[in-house]
Amino acid sequence: MLTWLTFGLIGVLLLAGVVALLWRRFYRDDPANAARRVFKNSAVTLGLRLVVRGLDMVVFFLLAGTLNVARFGDYTFAALLVSQYLAIFTEFGLGVLLTREVARDPTAAQRLFGVTLALRLLLILVGALPLALLVLGSFVLVGQPLSAEGSAAILILMLTLVPGAYAGAVTALYHAHERMEVPAMLELVSAALSFLARIAVILLAPTILGLAWSAVAVSTVTATIFFFLQRRDFFAPTLAWDGAAMRATVPLALPLMLNNLLSAVFFRFDVFIVRAFTGDAAEGLVGQYNLTYTILGIALIVPPAVTFAVFPLLARRADGDRAAFAAAQQRTLQLLLIVAFPLAMGISLLAYDLVRFFTRSQFADYPHAVWALAILAWFLPLSFANGLLQYALIALNQQRAITRAFLLGAGFNLLANFIAIPFASVLLGRADWGLYAAAGITILSELVLYLVFRPLLLREGLPPKLLALSWRPALAALVMGLLMWSLQTLIGGWPGSLVAALVSPLAYAVALWALGGIGTGERKLVLKILGRKNEGEGGALP
Repeated sequence: MLTWLTFGLIGVLLLAGVVALLWRRFYRDDPANAARRVFKNSAVTLGLRLVVRGLDMVVFFLLAGTLNVARFGDYTFAALLVSQYLAIFTEFGLGVLLTREVARDPTAAQRLFGVTLALRLLLILVGALPLALLVLGSFVLVGQPLSAEGSAAILILMLTLVPGAYAGAVTALYHAHERMEVPAMLELVSAALSFLARIAVILLAPTILGLAWSAVAVSTVTATIFFFLQRRDFFAPTLAWDGAAMRATVPLALPLMLNNLLSAVFFRFDVFIVRAFTGDAAEGLVGQYNLTYTILGIALIVPPAVTFAVFPLLARRADGDRAAFAAAQQRTLQLLLIVAFPLAMGISLLAYDLVRFFTRSQFADYPHAVWALAILAWFLPLSFANGLLQYALIALNQQRAITRAFLLGAGFNLLANFIAIPFASVLLGRADWGLYAAAGITILSELVLYLVFRPLLLREGLPPKLLALSWRPALAALVMGLLMWSLQTLIGGWPGSLVAALVSPLAYAVALWALGGIGTGERKLVLKILGRKNEGEGGALP
């Protein structure tokens, strides 16, 4: 099986190389056609990330069936701490800041690159290591210390922060110039290398330390490739240890970092609370909960692919044509909701089959993951919407207001989880209920965040109109769900779920069309993307 997977990977890379050559040879941007440019940036990024996620899911499939649930929980916990929390802290919002400022003033690119990269490296040295040690010590204090292997994996994975900082800075340059396909293609190359490295670890020595060292090697190679690409497409990399410029940059970037960090707090911090308050079952429950997030990661590639594609456009229009800004925001929000509702319904109804598929012989160790996944899937619609609205506010230079919004959302999430998880685990003796509560609280946290974002956008004259844009895809998803449930009931077993999964996209599309969710505006937008003359005003992204 692994031989065929390797040959398949080589084929994918060769095909990607051919596509890249043809793209450079034949594709030409039309500066007057923003709709086509946004579609290109989002579609290419989404397509490549689907391949990347596919490779990750193959490795995940092998890991979940190879490592026991406790070791699996240790590794996913270490990866969560480093790749999400510490990476967000050391990134410090500098990538978004660099993208926004260079999109507005390309002549400032080299100066801002040097300053932001120097800041990233400084934060790794003075901030990341103490924070990691603080986390490790905190779990010792509450009587739930990480295993020696899990602690070592955290320290090894921290080495990925340095090459990751450089790669992130170069990626921001490409985003500012609306060339998202370049970092997306390199993400595919990096994923392929990571796939081969992790497969080698699984075959030779399936330990979480081996997996951590493979991540260090791949991130170093990826940064090296970015180095040559930067010299070719922009300028030679430099570090600007300019104290005055760095001090001036920190207040601008700090709200962006806090926004990302607070977003991560209410999105994944419940894992830390589960780890701390569920007693002897902690490692197993963390493994089960992280399984649900990993499966949902397939769906979560959609919002950033679409949002990052439209962000430079929003940044340029923030100080100018508000009508065009509003049209771009609404059309993008509509697209995200059309995708989010059927994903939530499908994942929820197929939760049992998805968990069983990935865990295989270890399925008995994941008794609570099915319901956790079925509940958690319903945070997708609000998450997709909030992801876009956050970047709309950043484009409007409202990042400080976003920070206050995330403080409220994260505060609600922390308070609710600190009440629900210990209550279920310690007082009721039902740690699994704490897992389900955490999933439900994630959905409510997204609702709180939206309710805070909404008045901010109303004040800018940009109402998101979420309910008006949601009812058609929500109702179409309900029709799809009823059909899926009927097929699962009538046929039974995995064949019923397979047939339901295959039929559901067509059922959703027909229901959405019948409800008027695909109308004249959508057809005009497609015509504009294709470069046709018959565009009109109604549906085109200006």
